[in-house]
Amino acid sequence: MHSPVPSSDSSAAGKARFQPRAFWRMLGLTWGYRRTLILGLLCTTAFAGLHTVGIGWAFPVFKVLLEPEGVRGWAHRTAAQRRLGVEFAPIDGPTQSELRVVSISEESKQRAPGLKKYDTIADAGGRSASKLLEALAAARPGAKFDVTMTSSDGEPDAEPRKLTLSPADADMMVGLLRRCAKFSMADTPEAKLRTLMYLMVGLIVTILIANVFGYFGRLLVAEAVLRSMMDLRGRLYERTLHLPMTFFAAEPASQLVTRFVQDVQEVQRGLTTLLGRFLREPLRAMFALGLALALDWRITLTLLVIAPFAGLMFMVVGRRVKRVNRKLLQTYGVMIGALTNTLQSLRVVKAYSAEDYERARLHKVDRSMFEKQMKLVKLEAFVAPSMEALVLVGGCVVTIWLASRVLSHDLSVSKFVIMGLLMSVVFTPLRKLSDMYVRIQRAGAGAERVFELLDSAPHEVESDAKVHLTALERSIDLEHVSFSYPGSDALALNDVSVSIRRGETVAFVGPNGSGKTTLISLLPRLYDVSSGRILYDGKDVRDASLKSLRQVVGLVSQEAVVFGGTPTENIAYGVASPDMQRVRDAARRASADEFIESLPGGYDAILGERGTTLSGGQRQRLAIARGIYRDTPILIFDEATSSVDTESERQIQAALREISKDRTVIIIAHRLSTIRFADRIIVMDAGRIVDSGTHAELIERCGLYQSLYEKQFAQQSA
Repeated sequence: MHSPVPSSDSSAAGKARFQPRAFWRMLGLTWGYRRTLILGLLCTTAFAGLHTVGIGWAFPVFKVLLEPEGVRGWAHRTAAQRRLGVEFAPIDGPTQSELRVVSISEESKQRAPGLKKYDTIADAGGRSASKLLEALAAARPGAKFDVTMTSSDGEPDAEPRKLTLSPADADMMVGLLRRCAKFSMADTPEAKLRTLMYLMVGLIVTILIANVFGYFGRLLVAEAVLRSMMDLRGRLYERTLHLPMTFFAAEPASQLVTRFVQDVQEVQRGLTTLLGRFLREPLRAMFALGLALALDWRITLTLLVIAPFAGLMFMVVGRRVKRVNRKLLQTYGVMIGALTNTLQSLRVVKAYSAEDYERARLHKVDRSMFEKQMKLVKLEAFVAPSMEALVLVGGCVVTIWLASRVLSHDLSVSKFVIMGLLMSVVFTPLRKLSDMYVRIQRAGAGAERVFELLDSAPHEVESDAKVHLTALERSIDLEHVSFSYPGSDALALNDVSVSIRRGETVAFVGPNGSGKTTLISLLPRLYDVSSGRILYDGKDVRDASLKSLRQVVGLVSQEAVVFGGTPTENIAYGVASPDMQRVRDAARRASADEFIESLPGGYDAILGERGTTLSGGQRQRLAIARGIYRDTPILIFDEATSSVDTESERQIQAALREISKDRTVIIIAHRLSTIRFADRIIVMDAGRIVDSGTHAELIERCGLYQSLYEKQFAQQSA
């Protein structure tokens, strides 16, 4: 009743590797909604960029609060540094007279000859350090300034030296810095407070706009992903409906349901994460990293030491997550199958008092699923703290290094604070990526299972070369047909040859397992022959399109399939606007109209899932009415009267006689009384045809037919 718990796959290791094709195919699912997606990604990019701008606002804030030189002084100093190729230590206030050299480039040796690291310079005319910087930032290109220099050991130069400026207009940054200084207020406490207020207003506006972009970014990405998942389920459903019956013999229905529900859900979560958070967080880190590089590239590059360790951790853990999740998805299928089978067979379970037995069997499957879920939990629980520890160690090392530079006066306090803030912005997405990477790996496992189904070969690929069949004109001929079911070496049919003429009513009889149902399953190509061929008016049915073949062959199977819906929808199955007169006529001829009229709502009554509100005989008659409504040139009845009472059987026999007058009818029946009117009865045993003829002829000469007839006669007499 239940499928066994799946064993571990020998190719699991291969499945766990990153597969670029599967990854790009997963992304390709959203291509149909690329406009919505691109707009969402642009909003996400704007969100990340504006958040970094918001962090950038903190730099002038810290300049205002933490350093005497303020924003205006910083702008003048930075512009002067770029024009000289020299880096000065921040000034302590308007009274400071000297500038201390922190670093010097090769280019600056021509503009400031003799100047070395840790030297100090002062304006030869007696201006303060802040005024000298302002003059250096604003002076014309090529201007020269007289300064006095003092070496790092405290020895002043005997004579002033000259500093030569580079062209300001050639450097865009210098121009921006001069404008920043122009619009900045004076460095008095009152002016600084007003500057801070303006900065805070700018920060609030920037973050509000960023969050608006973030909202629409998430909304648009989610819409694109959800619509693509709707399309994916449609493609899966379409492909499943066109797969050959041999596929379903190997693939349990529960596994298919899991692919539709759980696997697609994993893909949806993975795409939402990938196109939302997984893109948003790295963008924030990249923008923050770019700002950090602009402030101090040497400090920023030290962060790259952490990247290889993080990448190695992602790779190792990600592979294991993908492998475990693939097995978990298979176990979900087993769980669905076990639960479905138990619920569908609940009457038997209760009748045999097997509730405890079924609970134990379900617990075994549930235990297997629990173990795989715990493996995933352990992996996910390991990644987050490990990445946190890695980020913490890296952050502490960088903090110590930055602090040492502050203490040695090589780095300003404000830059130390802003660099620390930027590093936290870079590290935080890195820590969050650990959880997101696990989610994407889980989605990869689901995507592979979905694509396996999508890539399964359909029963037929329609082309212009396919023969389109019309109503039968001569005969259906089976020539030396043999067939064995997938995974079985035994032949269900063995060298069967028979011809069925147009307008003939042919019945197949024989003991269970003789191959009757198998034979009629080959006619509409529910299965294809293993050897031999089936000809329809001389044309091999394998050369005909499935659609045209099944439009001329109607089947009423021994399993009375009733779909959830109304009697009208079941009888006119597949027809959007049914002819009610034909529906009622088909129901009458199948002896189904009486019980349908007695239902609350009649032909518009809701029958419930799988027709559970009907008896077995009622379901069978409804299925027969469906076959009659279709009105195909060839009609196959497979044990169609097995579940009806004697009176209904008599009425159906009369209907069969009537509809057999203008079409070819093939009947399989255990009840020989049902097929006595047939033009020809074919007796089968062990996959072979042993005799054929009328009822009277077979009674006279066929021992197997006599045995079947006598056995049924004895049962009816008893």
